[in-house]
Order: sequence, then structure tokens, then C-alpha cells
Amino acid sequence: MRRLFLVFLAVLPGLAGAATWNVIQLDQRRYVPVSDVAAFYRMAQDASSGDRFRLASANRIVEGRAGTSEVRINGVKYVTCFPLRSRDGRIFISAMDVTKIIEPLIRPGKIQGATQIRTVVLDAGHGGHDSGAVGVLGREKDYTLDVVLRARALLLRAGFKVKTTRLSDVFIPLEDRVAIANRLTGALFVSVHFNKSNTSGGTGIETYALAPRGVPSMDEASLHYSDFTQNPGNVHDAENIALAAAVHSMMVRNLRITDRGIKRARFVVIKNIRIPGVLLEGGFVDSPYDSRLIAAPDYRQRIAQSLVEAVTAYARTIGGGVPQPSDVITVDQPAPSFDPTVPVGSRTSLDSTMHRIDLSGWQP
Repeated sequence: MRRLFLVFLAVLPGLAGAATWNVIQLDQRRYVPVSDVAAFYRMAQDASSGDRFRLASANRIVEGRAGTSEVRINGVKYVTCFPLRSRDGRIFISAMDVTKIIEPLIRPGKIQGATQIRTVVLDAGHGGHDSGAVGVLGREKDYTLDVVLRARALLLRAGFKVKTTRLSDVFIPLEDRVAIANRLTGALFVSVHFNKSNTSGGTGIETYALAPRGVPSMDEASLHYSDFTQNPGNVHDAENIALAAAVHSMMVRNLRITDRGIKRARFVVIKNIRIPGVLLEGGFVDSPYDSRLIAAPDYRQRIAQSLVEAVTAYARTIGGGVPQPSDVITVDQPAPSFDPTVPVGSRTSLDSTMHRIDLSGWQP
């Protein structure tokens, strides 16, 4: 028999009432009703339509469907940490997805510890003897370097400092790329790649942020693998997903190609860096459709422009800048806490740094 537990969260003085989250366990994971998410963030919820939901505010729309592993926020696809579920006529989203996706994207201005961004580290994937993906029209290593050189010129013009891991066709070990990033502060890291399909039928763009502790990696080498190691990059989980959102949404808008979503992985270059970072895949080099796009200089220029627009938006909203009214939902109460170390059913106090919850001893 399913047991329903209530977790009562404290609120700031002066705010009427207390935020109540109805937390249940499904498959040994914590889930909360989508209706609780709507109530907390003061979003209107459309009348239930079977297994689908839609939450809306003046500047955010969150949509999803039970039984899938994705939500769309303002039309951009996010692959969720765990599948959305349906129980007793209600739709539930995992507490991990609330803390690691919904909260930092709905209220980026409340991300803790973000620093002013002065420098952008651009990492052109592969190089030298490592060609990366190869198609009939070109090689990944050449395309990534071209995008980086274009983005470098635009970022410098926009007033950012730029550090590159390579400026020519040379091989740079992954650990050396990480070391370059880790020598910097007040910086972001963007690793540029292009994809390869096992069937040559893949199409579209995707962006990877580091998988939070306990969340499965979504890269092909370790699909569905959960890792409970606290990697250096996990300190910036909230900034990572916010940067991924900025980069991916700009690419979706500017490239007009299939949106494969924002995903999570544990690639070395985003796992071991100590600054916020993402890895993007700008299309499939071996795809009949994508390859023609990628081979066109204009397409690579638009990727570069997307990176500049994304970094600028991130720096304005999160990286030490003042959030703009159109970017932030104003909710006075601190962020919800779903500390997995607290037994389900017990009362828990509010954790305002919920992006960095301790997962020690927790099993997903």
C-alpha cells in the first residue's frame, strides 16, 4: 500500500502560510505532485488533461507528460533525471528534478555562489590524430576549431576575456583541457563537439551539463549509470544547468534544427573542472541532413553567435549581474528542500542551498 508523507517547509517571516510538499516514494525515489510545484512557484495550472500538465506564469511555461523523461520549459526540451509518474489521477515529478532543473531555471537569481563572469574558456573538441566524428563532408575536429575561432572573435568584441584549449590542429589530452579551465576564476567553460550516429540517421543538437550526484549519465558509454561520487564540477550543479539552458535555447532559436534536449553526462572535461561548464553537440557529422548544414560556414557562424548570446545572457542574469524582471519569477520564500538524507515522513527545515543537497547514503 502506497504511503503518503507530508514535508512541511519553513518560510520567510511575513509570508502568509507555509509551503507544504506532499512527498511520496516511488521506486525508492522521492516524488512530489506537479500541483505542488505550481503552488510554490505561483504558476497557473491548466485543468488536468489525462497524463499531461501545463504550468504557466507571465514568463515561464512548463509542460510535461507522465510516463516520459522530459519536460519543456518555454518550448526547450530538458531530459529529466527520472521519469515523470502518475498516481491516483495526479502527476508527479521527482524531487531531484525540482531541485536540479526546475528551481535554478525558474529562479536563476537565487542561485547561490555564482561569481561575476570575466572569462570564457572555449574548448574545441578533438584535434591532431584524434579526428572525432568523420563524415563525407568533413571532420569533427575541423568543425569544432572553426566554431571556437568564430566564437572567440565575437566574445572578445563583446568585452569578455577568452582562453582556448587549442587554436590549431593539435591534440590536447582531456586532463590538460581541464587544467587550463582550473587555473581560472570568474570563468565559464564551453566544450564544442559534433555528433556521430551509429545508424547515420541521427539529427539535431543536444547540450550536456554534468550529471548531479546519484543521477544517471546519459552519454552512450554509460547510459543509465548512476554515480554517487561528488565530482569537482558538481559544486556548480545549478550554474551548470543554467548555462546549459542559455546555450541550448539560443542554439534552438538560431539553428532551427531538431531539439534533442538538455541532458546530463560525466564527460571528463565537465566532470573535473571547478568552474561552471557545458558540452554541446552541434549536429551529426555523418547525417545526410545535418552534415550539409554543418559544412556550411554560416551554420557554424550561427553556433558561434549563439554561444556569445548565451554567455551574455548568463552573465547578465546569474554571473554577478542583476537579474532582469523578465528573467526571474518573484517568490519570496526560499527554495524547497528535499534532503534525501532525511527519512521520508520526518519534518525537515528549509535548506536554502537546495542545489547542493547531500546525497551521502541515499539510494535512488
